[in-house]
Amino acid sequence: MKKVNTLVLIRHGRSLRNVYETTGPFYENNEQRKKVGISHDRLIPLVKEGWDQARRAGKGIRELLGVPNYIFHSGFERTEQTTKAILEAYHPQELGSFDIKESHLVRERNPGYLWDFTVEEVKEFFPWYSSYWKRADPFINVPLGGESIASMCEGRLSSFLRSLDEELPHTYSRSKVFVVSHGRAILGLRYLLENWSYERICQALTNENPPNCSVTCYEFDSYGRPTLSFANRVFQD
Repeated sequence: MKKVNTLVLIRHGRSLRNVYETTGPFYENNEQRKKVGISHDRLIPLVKEGWDQARRAGKGIRELLGVPNYIFHSGFERTEQTTKAILEAYHPQELGSFDIKESHLVRERNPGYLWDFTVEEVKEFFPWYSSYWKRADPFINVPLGGESIASMCEGRLSSFLRSLDEELPHTYSRSKVFVVSHGRAILGLRYLLENWSYERICQALTNENPPNCSVTCYEFDSYGRPTLSFANRVFQD
């Protein structure tokens, strides 16, 4: 990516779904589902803790990394709100100096038909599903009606990285780009940028989901080759 100097990946703050998602991708019971009360993944908002995390991240990001040239977010409610809270750290004159863009390419993994189900409903209506999910590698397993991490990486995440060179205008200095996205999308981008092995991405998907509002940063040389500066940094007050 020869038009990018710095790429910063930011996971959204703690969301309403994060609060209750305790058993894999499913609700423990119907009471949990009622408390969330939203059946579309893209509409899940931040909770107060998530807004606070994003404001702290904004202060830390501005102090450490300065002003971006571009900010991309996924268009999901929680990434839009995270972006808004991060931008509270910037002065009005700084806010007018960069572009904010929505990119569906960095959206959350499509969770499929069962995203709004409880554990017991999955057992009752799809008794084979739990066994399949435990057997299949996390990189290639496919939620019923959803997408695998592998297809997400090979498809839209690869397209997003290519688009940065295609869409960013030519300037005398290369761009600083912030991307506000989702945990598994960020791991997918790291897989591509760091050329992870199959074993490494499976390990990350199993044990290394980025914390809410954590920041991962890459610097690019003149040939467009990335070097990881730091990963999963969480800013505190």
